Amino acid sequence: MRESAIVHAVRESVARVPDKAAIVAAERTFTFAELERQAEAAAEFVGAQARGDIIGLLLPNTPSFAWALLGGLWAGKTVAALPAPAPPPLLAAMVEEAGLRTVLTNAELAPRLGQAGVAAIPVEGIPAAPGRPAPMQARPQRAAVLLYTSGTTGRPKAVELSDENILTNVDGACQQMQFGDERQLAVLPLFHSYGLTATLLLQIARCRTVVLHERFVPRAVLQAIEQHRITALMAIASQYRLLIKEPTQANLSSLRVCVAGAERLPEQVAMDFEARFGVPILQGYGVTEASPVIAINPPQACRMTSVGPALPNIRVTIRENGAILPPGQTGEVCVEGPNVMLGYYNRPEATAQKIVNGVLGTGDLGWLDADGYIYLAGRSDDMVKIAGETVYPAEVEAALERAAGVEEAAVLAVRDEKRGIELQAFVLPKPGASVTEAALRASCREHLPVYKVPRSFLILEQFPRGVSGKLDKRALAAAWPEAIKKAASEPRP
Repeated sequence: MRESAIVHAVRESVARVPDKAAIVAAERTFTFAELERQAEAAAEFVGAQARGDIIGLLLPNTPSFAWALLGGLWAGKTVAALPAPAPPPLLAAMVEEAGLRTVLTNAELAPRLGQAGVAAIPVEGIPAAPGRPAPMQARPQRAAVLLYTSGTTGRPKAVELSDENILTNVDGACQQMQFGDERQLAVLPLFHSYGLTATLLLQIARCRTVVLHERFVPRAVLQAIEQHRITALMAIASQYRLLIKEPTQANLSSLRVCVAGAERLPEQVAMDFEARFGVPILQGYGVTEASPVIAINPPQACRMTSVGPALPNIRVTIRENGAILPPGQTGEVCVEGPNVMLGYYNRPEATAQKIVNGVLGTGDLGWLDADGYIYLAGRSDDMVKIAGETVYPAEVEAALERAAGVEEAAVLAVRDEKRGIELQAFVLPKPGASVTEAALRASCREHLPVYKVPRSFLILEQFPRGVSGKLDKRALAAAWPEAIKKAASEPRP
């Protein structure tokens, strides 16, 4: 039984800077004192209406997400953050996974919970101020929040993160990025670990202002950076790519720190962004099971092809079958530290497979240089053997993105009954560019050994993407099975 350290941290911010802006959204500003009052009202509301030790939260990027989260923790609940765009069948699976009986949502999203069999409580009913003092309640569960990850099987798993997991990750990330009194624009979904920890709690638990955007609209993002004098932005590579292409002119001179995570950052995107806006992108790396940030490039010592060294309070090793490998050798990226999750909720066997003797295996492959900088090679389940040689699709994608006229590339390993595993490349051209298969093949042969050159190339007009804009490789594979099959059956040039 414990009270929420996250709520205590936010209330310490209130005590220090009660009149400072905590959250800005849709031209509305909430001070830290107002955030505390609204969170206390939410705690009273949750205490009276919510059933069970764990409650769900199904909300977009609005201020109500923040005070519903804090209110749930204040009332002694563990809060499970549900993806706002999830279809009803997936929501039902997530509700079942966490054993939820109550979900806080809004009137727009409530109908989606119809198939889940839970009580949907609209946050519109939360009063603007508490009716009576709401004392902090002790929490029966160890976890403060549950965040969902589908892993490679597609079945949702609920990741248990404690207050300590999240707050130590906040502090480690701030130290690595040399954060001061930053004013951050939140464009990532708050139900995702990257958005929750690195954009919301990193700000309000440490006396800083966060400007919330419900949706990522490039023009609006550039205008918000200028209007609100934003100094920090955390996003994914696909979002930075859209900002580069957005014709709207804006003064981004206030911007000091830009971080990319959650997907590979192409070198060209990093160079184009800095060329246009004058700010480098610091590539970072994390997984939900690590709360989530593992590594970030420091502002004064950024290495473009690396995701940076581990945060100060985290130890990263590269391992193979449990043995630690020396610098330069590729193996599984493994993590130790206070950021490592408690486990997967109600899944002891899956937890035991993921965390061995306190060491979290990320499932990502990479290597360390002599200075401790991490270089990622790809997912262990993406790595394939072709002609007896190891191939990482991420390396092939990077080579394709060096070709003239290529905006983005994705490479999948597909199985052919006669030839075995083959590589299939999907390419998204830059606007107005003409890209041919012959040119793509020639570029790959220039940068890669012959066994890493894809068998065939498909040039597409768009890629399927998730809610944050990240490329969805599963959807890509599902959407083009006939094209993949046809390409694999054609004679090799």
